[in-house]
Amino acid sequence: MDIILLAYLVIFALFGTAASYFVRYIYAYWVHNTMQVKYIYKAGICIISVVIVSGLIVLFT
Repeated sequence: MDIILLAYLVIFALFGTAASYFVRYIYAYWVHNTMQVKYIYKAGICIISVVIVSGLIVLFT
């Protein structure tokens, strides 16, 4: 398997995970009326990881 294809797969998974954390945050806010900031932090870590992996793709091509 090509390393670039694997990197794109990781980016896709990280975006999905970040979206899941945002949905959990919105659900907790609307349904339970609590603001759990840990979901925003985890989503931010996923987005930062996407930026890092995208930068590594540029280095490998």
